[in-house]
Amino acid sequence: MFQFQHIGYLYVLGLLPLLVVLYTGAIYWRKRKLQKVGDEKLVNEQIRGFIPGRNTTRFLLMVIALFVIIIGCANLRIGDKSEKVQRKGIDVIVALDVSKSMLAKDVAPDRLTRAKQLIMRMTDKMKNDRVALIVFAGKSYLQVPLTVDYSAVKMLLQTVSPDMVPTQGTVIGDAIDMAMKSFTQNERKYKSLIIISDGEDHDEGAIDKTREAADAGVVVHTVGIGSPQGATLYDPNTKSVKLDETGNPVISKLNEDEMRSIASAGHGTYSLLQNTDEVADKLVGELDGMEQKSLGSVIYTDFTSYFQYFLFAGFLALLIEWLLPGKKKQPKAIKNIPVTKQGLSAAVLLMLLCPAAQAQTSRYLQQGNSLYDQQKYKEAAADYTKALAKDPNNVTGMFNLGNSLYQQKQYDSSRKVMAETAKMAKNNTGKAAANYNIGNSYMSQQKWEDAVNSYKQTLRANPQDVDAKYNLSYAEQMMKKQNQQQNKDKNKQDKQNKDQKDKDKDKQDQQNKDNKDKQDQKDQDNKDQKDDKDKQQQQPQSQPSKLSQQQAEQLLNALQQEEKKLQDKMKKEKGVPVKMQKDW
Repeated sequence: MFQFQHIGYLYVLGLLPLLVVLYTGAIYWRKRKLQKVGDEKLVNEQIRGFIPGRNTTRFLLMVIALFVIIIGCANLRIGDKSEKVQRKGIDVIVALDVSKSMLAKDVAPDRLTRAKQLIMRMTDKMKNDRVALIVFAGKSYLQVPLTVDYSAVKMLLQTVSPDMVPTQGTVIGDAIDMAMKSFTQNERKYKSLIIISDGEDHDEGAIDKTREAADAGVVVHTVGIGSPQGATLYDPNTKSVKLDETGNPVISKLNEDEMRSIASAGHGTYSLLQNTDEVADKLVGELDGMEQKSLGSVIYTDFTSYFQYFLFAGFLALLIEWLLPGKKKQPKAIKNIPVTKQGLSAAVLLMLLCPAAQAQTSRYLQQGNSLYDQQKYKEAAADYTKALAKDPNNVTGMFNLGNSLYQQKQYDSSRKVMAETAKMAKNNTGKAAANYNIGNSYMSQQKWEDAVNSYKQTLRANPQDVDAKYNLSYAEQMMKKQNQQQNKDKNKQDKQNKDQKDKDKDKQDQQNKDNKDKQDQKDQDNKDQKDDKDKQQQQPQSQPSKLSQQQAEQLLNALQQEEKKLQDKMKKEKGVPVKMQKDW
């Protein structure tokens, strides 16, 4: 198994990319200076002792030499002999608060650095326990899973900073949930969680989650870092003390009550970090006093080192770099280049006008940047526009103009400028930055689907962009919620439309029924009127009398005679004698 004996030397490798960047910048600066003088190739030929590619070759040899020498100092070695021994220990997870409040300097040099020192001292004193590292702020991330490789824990601990967690705040409950997922699930003991924080918890459920962890067999210890008096925080945006919404300085204080409550709920101990060694001894003693489980592990006891080979390679690279010639022994004669009067005028005009245009462009960009820092975004946009008028292909000016429009909430205009910036960018970094800002503009307008597409384009150009990954995840969640809400609203609207349609139908049916009843009643009334009229027509109608009294008496006598005749006739038919009377 390969491993480094002195892993701390590997941190020096971080300087090598910085050297490459500085050298690249120097080459670019030199090239621009030569272009102002004249044709770069002709100017280089006239520089005494100039050898093309010599400086780059020497630089690469220097970088290679430094690289292999650093590897040699770290001592790469291989385990030759190993034995399997039975070890006893427990699983320990350290949850480290990396919120920006941990940068407060009430504990020298600052809270986060002191917390890292405590973890390193603990790993130095631990022997057989498996260790994991969780970093948390507004969200939690498993930085190192459970392992017995303490050197790996130390190496990754050096990279921990507040920038690695995009969501700020202090949510201890989320760190406890992450720890519970990282522990072995089939055991209810041999587990401990150590929380290192200033206690400014923004999660009210931390105590309840601690009790749940304790019920699952996890002993929770807490370490408070900071002072009850607190300290102010530095705001990198304003480059001064951070202020709250009322304009008062933000004071970050140690919340010992919160940390003690968590330790009590987790059946553990609370420690105030003042003396690093004392707190490390106390925590390791608590861990050693717990019931431990047997762990089978392979331990390498004999190693073969290979540092000498790397040191020799580094020395050889330095020797080659030293032996490279510094200049030409016999420089070539300068070429006699005939210059016509017209050509000379053009050359002089180019040398006079190009630097002036470039100076004006640079001046406008600097003015725009200054105004942008003062949050005068409209004035900054005007200067960026002037810079682009002088140099339309200036990617920096185009990118800054898009940012100033974004700050003015002119999102559509900002996206157009950023899209043009992405086309003009000559590398993936510029394309990724432009697409990232396009995604942010869509986020500001809650256009989640467009934001998702923009962040995907960002990650295609720069797959390592952590902020783009986080924003992509957030936009996808919001798009899902938006779709769910739209479906819910659609179902609700469909139900309302159906209910309204049913209501309208019932109303129409009732209206039709009422109309039918009215029509039936009307028909019945017409029928009754018709029947009454027919009845009236069938009955004799009494006419007003127009006879005189004498005529009426004569008519009455005639009727009486007729009636008498009728009675006599009836009697005659029955055999009754009838007395004859005169009819005159």
